[in-house]
Amino acid sequence: NYTMVEKIVIGKDWKDLKKFGEKGTAYIGKHVVGKGEETHLTNPMQMDLTRPHIVLVCGKRGTGKSYTAGVVAEEIYKLPDEIRSNLSVLMIDTMGIYWSTKLPNEKDVDLLKEWGMKPEGLARAKVFVPKGYVSEYKEAGITIDSPFSLSIGELTAEDWITTFGFSMIDEHGIVIERVVEGLKETRGSRYSITDIISEIKNDKTTEQKVKDALVNRFLAAKEWGLFEREGTKVEEFLKPGVISVLDVSHYMRVSESWSIRAMLVALLSRKIFAQRLKARKAEEYGQVTGQVKKSMPMVWIMVDEMHQFIPNGGSTAATGPLLTLIKEGREPGISLLMITQRPNKL
Repeated sequence: NYTMVEKIVIGKDWKDLKKFGEKGTAYIGKHVVGKGEETHLTNPMQMDLTRPHIVLVCGKRGTGKSYTAGVVAEEIYKLPDEIRSNLSVLMIDTMGIYWSTKLPNEKDVDLLKEWGMKPEGLARAKVFVPKGYVSEYKEAGITIDSPFSLSIGELTAEDWITTFGFSMIDEHGIVIERVVEGLKETRGSRYSITDIISEIKNDKTTEQKVKDALVNRFLAAKEWGLFEREGTKVEEFLKPGVISVLDVSHYMRVSESWSIRAMLVALLSRKIFAQRLKARKAEEYGQVTGQVKKSMPMVWIMVDEMHQFIPNGGSTAATGPLLTLIKEGREPGISLLMITQRPNKL
């Protein structure tokens, strides 16, 4: 006789489980039982997607960590409309692998058949690339949905100092802080890298060799193709029911590659946290008054190579903002899925 195998649901609290059952969960695989030749797959595993969670995906190289993140994103995409419309996905793609999310996975068609599945592309996935690299994608024949850039005025002096590998108390860091804070005072958030360079050159209190070193760093930053006076609004990445892939893999070829990505993650984390706090207040107000307003959906942020952003015994521009999401992200409805093959380095 055929027996229905019971599903294992993880991450749902008992109240939700009783009320909704497995609704709003992701099918992420099957429970593995036994060792060696005795290994076999048993109960389907379902993971809750509707409440905020911190998820760590770790394992050796080639064990399917990034693939697992892709599965979770796809499962969010496949949720019923009334659930999916309250969620958005932001994937920070450091390796350049998720642009293919839009296309059906024909390569693994036989494997998918074994699991009773078929290849499907995700039409509501959007691929963003840094503005300065759009032409390279077009030349390679890869379809992108939109370029993106960061607003310089939203970066802090500390972001620049950490990205360039300086300290807040060395001479380079002190000059950056003085210049950036001065520009914020006089121009608000509307200034460019050219303005920063100009202010450094005109600084009468700084040695020439320090000024030259800083000018060279900011000229290099100009070539990253990432910064503009008016950057992409964070709301563009967080549309209801949409998977947004930010492909930052091109920075592998740049000497400060991980520092640049950390700066990007820092700014996005701060913006998302602030915007979701506002949205949460609006949601609570709507529940009390009955006046429900459309606001930014709850967010799943997925970050590969997480040990590069919150390293054990060190820090990057992204460390503080990411730790804020980990410690305080539950209330504003932010989930974080972290991928690493080196959990001891976190």
